Amino acid sequence: MARTFAIYGKGGIGKSTVASNTAAVYGGEGLKTLLVGCDPKSDSSINIVGRRIQPLLEIMKTNKKPDPSLFMRSGFNGVNCVEVGGPEPGMGCAGRGLIIGIRYLIETRITDSFDLVIFDVPADIFCGGLAVVVKEGYAKDALITSSDDFMSLYATNNLCRGFKTLKVKVGGLVYNKASDDGRKYIEQLASRIEIPIIGEVPTSEIIKLCDRMNKTVVETYPSSSEATAFRNLAHNILRNEFSKVPRFISSDDLEVLRLGDSKDCYLL
Repeated sequence: MARTFAIYGKGGIGKSTVASNTAAVYGGEGLKTLLVGCDPKSDSSINIVGRRIQPLLEIMKTNKKPDPSLFMRSGFNGVNCVEVGGPEPGMGCAGRGLIIGIRYLIETRITDSFDLVIFDVPADIFCGGLAVVVKEGYAKDALITSSDDFMSLYATNNLCRGFKTLKVKVGGLVYNKASDDGRKYIEQLASRIEIPIIGEVPTSEIIKLCDRMNKTVVETYPSSSEATAFRNLAHNILRNEFSKVPRFISSDDLEVLRLGDSKDCYLL
């Protein structure tokens, strides 16, 4: 049975960079890995395949039971990729489309042939459809990617509120560093929601360059400190046994936390 986890976080926070680079690490270490992009933008797999691939939902408009050869593509280090896709803007719910696509992958037992399945899930506002990945057990645990700015912390806290409501367990936070002194904020939030930081992605022009090139750091700069950080993160994820329904703090207290005065913060 495949090891499964889902990476959540606000749009633009670096989920796809984390997902693609960790997938590249696993593929290079001999794990048969599937990366499932759950963003309607269908951009999770670009760094692995080097280009956009046709989304499953788009193919299913004319072929209700498509063969994997029509929507699955292999890329760097043998990592296989699927983009679920989404509806036309204004024409449907992204979460609803996600449910249809992922259920097809599960019902046809496509995921059973892999050692590891990574779901890359967008979430600024927690949607029941987007939560289905962990709510229905398609992914064993959720990981949340967060930076240290207020909106990232807000999105992380909001995700935890949704996970708590749904009684979904979170395995840890991935800190995407944005400022030299910002770690204290993510550490304070991690303490209050009672979820550990299991890895850190450094601020780096190399990472930005590789994203622009549609390449992973692991492929392009394998000896760099950035590639080492992704390898460490990938290993931490596999070794991690923490799994807990998170707590959350009020929005007012979150703002107080970001301003550096946490004396009146309380948990919900």
